Formats: sequence, C-alpha cells, structure tokens
Amino acid sequence: MTPENLLKGAVCGLVAGVAATIAKTVWEDYFPVRHHNTDSPPAVIAQRLTERTLTKKEKQQASMGIHAAFGVGTGVFFGAAAEVAPEVTAGVGLPFGLGFYGATHGSVVPALGLEPWPTQVKRDYAVNEFAGHLVYAVTLEVVRQGVRNYVVK
Repeated sequence: MTPENLLKGAVCGLVAGVAATIAKTVWEDYFPVRHHNTDSPPAVIAQRLTERTLTKKEKQQASMGIHAAFGVGTGVFFGAAAEVAPEVTAGVGLPFGLGFYGATHGSVVPALGLEPWPTQVKRDYAVNEFAGHLVYAVTLEVVRQGVRNYVVK
C-alpha cells in the first residue's frame, strides 16, 4: 500500500460518492423516506445549530448541503478503505450498504432524535430508506471500481 494508491482510492471514492449521493437522492424522489412535510435529519441538525427558525428553503438548502457532504465524504472514505482493505467492496458494496444503514438511520440518527426509529414510521418509508442505502452502496462500488480500473490506474 503506497500513499499514491491511497490518494487514488480517495479520488475514485470522491467521484463515486458524488454519483452515489445523486443516486440515493433520485431514489428518494421516487421512493419517499418520510412525509413531505417532515424535516430530514440534516434539516433538523441545521435547525438545531441556528439561533432562529429556518425557512423551508433554508432547510432544503442546508439539508442538501449536509446530505451531499456526508454522502461524498463517505465515498472518499470508502475509496481509500478499498485500497487498504479490499474486503470492504465485497458483494458489490451491499454489505457496506447494510452496515452504513445500520450505523446511521438504523441506530445513531434516531438515537440522536433526528428522526423516529424505523419501527416507528410507516413501513414503506422504512423500507425505502433501507433500500436507498443499498442503492447508494452499489452505485458507490460500481462507480469506484469503474473509475479505479479504467480511469485512475
């Protein structure tokens, strides 16, 4: 493992993280994960960090910014991790997606009061959130692998 490979992995993860974040966002447009009047966890975080009430537009902007930063940042981490421990890419990223869901919306996000527990929301919303993480992870791995194998050698 060379620092050059770690950097290559991170760059590939960056590209893949953008693609995967877009894929999950589009997924949620077609398969909603919460009622349209319910704030997303990033919007709740943004509201908690301010000293005034955010407008709907401000919440949407903050939500998109936080969501994108987290999704792309996770991609960078994943890309670098793939260089160090290729096992993270097993199963076209599906095990990673399962773990990513479990570490976020399946545990930490509801524990912090950012959204209800999966068992406390409409079943379709919970299933869509879970599946969205799998969409994110598969997109992340397919794009990472493609960039790594065919662009960044």
